[in-house]
Amino acid sequence: MLCACAERQDRLEAKLSDFLQEDLKFMVAEVMVGGKPSALVDSPFYVIRDLRFFEGASAEIYSAYAEVDFFIYDKVPMFQKRKYRYDVHYRQWDRYLKEWGYGTFKE
Repeated sequence: MLCACAERQDRLEAKLSDFLQEDLKFMVAEVMVGGKPSALVDSPFYVIRDLRFFEGASAEIYSAYAEVDFFIYDKVPMFQKRKYRYDVHYRQWDRYLKEWGYGTFKE
């Protein structure tokens, strides 16, 4: 017998926040190890551009989706876009796309 117990949205959001913080720390560490700490903005940050939750049959494999832009560079108008999905079976967020974009932070 299978139990289709879905996690609450607030729990998924908390897991996503933890995952995004770890990604941000890793991105900053890569720049620091590369010897270019002056390239970093004073307070690197991310912006969640899209966050969706799925229900029913459409949530059998992935129950949530997030698209996030990371801003870490000071004088370079670039950001990294990452896409995530929440895997129901493993009960964790999965990063499945990373790409660079050109531009600065806009709400």
